[in-house]
Amino acid sequence: MNNKAMTMALLIAVIAVFLVSSWVGDVEDRARKRYGTTVLVVKAKADIKETQTLNENLLTLDQVPKTFLDPSAVYFEKSEIDDEVAKSVKSLYGSVSIVSIKKGEQIAYNKITEPGIRTGLSPQVAPGRRAISINVSNQSSVSKLIKPGDRVDLIAVLDMGGGKESKIAKTILQDVVILSVGQNVTNNIPRKVEMDGSKVNYRSLTEDTTYDTVTIEVEPEQAQIVALIAGNGENSVTMVLRNNDDTERKNFGSTMMTDILGNDAGRVQRNVAGQRR
Repeated sequence: MNNKAMTMALLIAVIAVFLVSSWVGDVEDRARKRYGTTVLVVKAKADIKETQTLNENLLTLDQVPKTFLDPSAVYFEKSEIDDEVAKSVKSLYGSVSIVSIKKGEQIAYNKITEPGIRTGLSPQVAPGRRAISINVSNQSSVSKLIKPGDRVDLIAVLDMGGGKESKIAKTILQDVVILSVGQNVTNNIPRKVEMDGSKVNYRSLTEDTTYDTVTIEVEPEQAQIVALIAGNGENSVTMVLRNNDDTERKNFGSTMMTDILGNDAGRVQRNVAGQRR
């Protein structure tokens, strides 16, 4: 009796396994017909920050239905990892993320990049124009909130040789494009490579405010004007930030201290003259 019960139990178990296997296979077949075959896709193994360098600790492979692929995802038409797939994934090491990528998110070609000959400052300079740098401070660069691609006006404060009373402020250039702030260039990977002994550290430049120069794009003759004004000393030029859609240019006259004081100018000058006596 016990043997018969055992046999029946085994038979039922075998039938159950067969039915479950058949059901799973049927589900997989229907899923493949509906969503497509599965492929190997590269995903983020952990959260990846903007400008972070990709390595083996940040990338992994996973199988997903082809229908669920991102349009520009890095994937392979295979069901198992082989040497070719492993080599292709390894070739991604050293690339840099353009944007933040969350854990489990598919790695797409439009989210990563690597340095090339078209990065850097020179490709940013339009033919016939020039790039020139200006020393800046917090005060002269809008608290260093200026970014590559912004547009500014330049105001120069000039000493005409008669002391503070003879200084003038003059808008020398308008609607000037910012090419870079410090080493942060629009089309470059905003990071700086630093060596700490044998360890390589990558420092993001997107939020860097330690820079002391800003590079602008100007006409060749305007470069001479900027160089002459900059020869008056550090921070002799103040930048005024404008909206990128605002391209209007106006004819400004120069401003002197007497223009600010108005009717009080004469009284102030007499008081200053009296103090000098």
